[in-house]
Amino acid sequence: MNKAFLQKIQEYTAVALTAVCLYPAVLKCANAFFVDLRFQTISSYPRYAWSSLAVSAGLTLLYAALSRELLRKAGRTVRDHLLANLPLAGCAVLWFYPLTFPLLPAVIFLIAASAGRTAALCKYDALPEFEGRKAFLLLAGISFLYASYGAYEQIRSLETLAMSWFDWGHFFECLNNFFHGKPFYLNLNNGNFLGSRFTPSLMLLLPVVATGSVPLFLFTGSLLTSSGALFVYLISRNLKGSVAGSFLLGLWYLLIPGVANMNLPLIDGFHEVFLLYPLFLGAVLCVIKKWYIPAGILFILALGVRETAGVIFAGYGIVLFLQGRKKQGGLLFLLSILYCFAAIKLLMPLFDPPVQGTYAHVGFYSHLGKDIAEIALSPLTRPGIFFPALFNGHNLLFWVTLFLPFLFLAFLSPLYLLPLLPELVMLSLDRRFDTQTVLRHYQISLLLVLIAASLAGIKKLREGKSPAVIRKMFFPFEDADILKGAAAASFTAAALCFFMFVQIPFFPCADPQRRYTETPGIPRWENAMPAMKQIKALIPPGAKVTAGPRPASLLIPDYDIYFDFSCDDSKPGDYVLIENFFSFYFPEDRLSRYLLISPNWELIYQTFVDERSLQLFRRSPVKLVKKRPPVLPEAVWQKTGTPIPVPAQGLELRGAVPSPGKLRITVRLKEKRKNDAGFRVQLSFASGSTSRYFTSFCNGRFPADLARPGEAFFFEVAYPETERLTGCQVDVVELSGGQAPQ
Repeated sequence: MNKAFLQKIQEYTAVALTAVCLYPAVLKCANAFFVDLRFQTISSYPRYAWSSLAVSAGLTLLYAALSRELLRKAGRTVRDHLLANLPLAGCAVLWFYPLTFPLLPAVIFLIAASAGRTAALCKYDALPEFEGRKAFLLLAGISFLYASYGAYEQIRSLETLAMSWFDWGHFFECLNNFFHGKPFYLNLNNGNFLGSRFTPSLMLLLPVVATGSVPLFLFTGSLLTSSGALFVYLISRNLKGSVAGSFLLGLWYLLIPGVANMNLPLIDGFHEVFLLYPLFLGAVLCVIKKWYIPAGILFILALGVRETAGVIFAGYGIVLFLQGRKKQGGLLFLLSILYCFAAIKLLMPLFDPPVQGTYAHVGFYSHLGKDIAEIALSPLTRPGIFFPALFNGHNLLFWVTLFLPFLFLAFLSPLYLLPLLPELVMLSLDRRFDTQTVLRHYQISLLLVLIAASLAGIKKLREGKSPAVIRKMFFPFEDADILKGAAAASFTAAALCFFMFVQIPFFPCADPQRRYTETPGIPRWENAMPAMKQIKALIPPGAKVTAGPRPASLLIPDYDIYFDFSCDDSKPGDYVLIENFFSFYFPEDRLSRYLLISPNWELIYQTFVDERSLQLFRRSPVKLVKKRPPVLPEAVWQKTGTPIPVPAQGLELRGAVPSPGKLRITVRLKEKRKNDAGFRVQLSFASGSTSRYFTSFCNGRFPADLARPGEAFFFEVAYPETERLTGCQVDVVELSGGQAPQ
């Protein structure tokens, strides 16, 4: 057996061993269509099993072979290849265990560590250099496409009623009111928005809102988010980074889940903290270039994004102080803290907040105290509540998913992580579940600190300063290129996190809303726009409309929107638009029940889709006499059609076909009901096809629990005249006030 042949056998064996260790992780990640932090599991779907097997095998072999080929060209032995990929041995445990969430971060870490160790051994320059301006323009183009896709998804979410008026509607309305003589006025607050959230820097977006275009406003939010990639590139170049390396850092930024998820069709849409991406990173760039006046302007604008933005800058003041720049650090700390105090205690109360002088966000920490002083002292006064609220499994999972894309760069300069601590503690102690995720906007300030710390870490490695901890990650290779290895590990970790925690275009994964929140996901109205077009035709422009947060999204800025579900006829609003049987934010069906029986309101439009309805009520100028369902005598009832079995007590149904393509179902109440009722109808045809239909009692015009025995109504279900009806199944959906159909 010659030496060359033996070498080939060794190389193939090394590739096979690498693939065997990596394969179960890749396979189970490929099957992970959504991550559920509530149950700490990853769900997969068997129908994709064969394609997952093939794709996973291809990706595994590609990595193993590419890793060996790169190391071979770098003059590395098979032993080096195996040692470099040694962390993958930890992934082999997935041959025997399911991929639950606590294992997922460990798997991502192990794969990223192996990729980083492999890259650190590739001594030749594998990244082709190209001209800096071209790299910047290419990254700008990618960022623009990235933002465009995010805007497309948000607009699609808006047009299918999957996006709520909260929170983007707050910002759009308070800016739109500038052009109506009411700057920062918000109907929901019945006063100035600055009283509950001090964000004067929002005025930077006045030119966008002046167009009256909601899609442009949402696109601007995505563009602000994506712009950070360009600032990361420029900061890296000014820290003496190569063109190719800086370009890859820009791409790395776009892969970070906390960045990418801001572009998705989330319920928030736009949020004011998106402004921090260009303002914060722009200020960092100006400081590096010693442009102190522009840096000061950006600093002031960044403070004006939110009343607590000064907390992070105060942290950087401490960093400067500890670095020996005591005067600059002390001044930055003092200005930042004074701004926070002035904004919360002096400025916000001037704008008549709805909470009458109390900082609204204190309520999110009510388990720690009733005011800021009590909350700040809670580690001493309530340690039994404070420490379990801070250190628990839920927060641990949040911290891990937050930090993973920054391996190992952000931890090379621990001092630059100091500004992270106050915000991280505040976020972790917040009693709202959705704040501790990489899905929502709450963690943007933390991301910016981690990004800045990562850039500082790269600078340290470029200067040849590598802490002992990071060197141990590349043991036993004394000649490893730690800069290249650490950057590759972070890029790989970000890419894997992007795959696992971000909704990928055209990839069969579930809505990320289901992954991280306590809600069952946001259902869509595929035909919302035709329905909303009809509704708008019935409402005169500029009218006052009380609306639920989802349909209200499509009424801005044409109408004066109010959120008031107190059922008080004296409140503003000549029209009320309700998405009935949907309880994501408000029990809107309770309001519907009130309006249906009130003599002051008239139902002028209704449509049913997917066991939900849109109802438009108009205030009547005269008192109306609301009609009850008619009482159907037994003799008449017997002639209404053939009995239809129904799995519910107190109701009886009959069906008839008065004409081709039309099924009439009559419903009669036998006894008093406790709940309202909906009817889910499924028709079967001789061709084998089926169709579904939904309506509520009295077609949504009278609640079933207010009806009397003997009262009846009918509804008609249309189907193609060419079909022959062979079966009809009707299920009764119990509807109680404030609940969606179950």
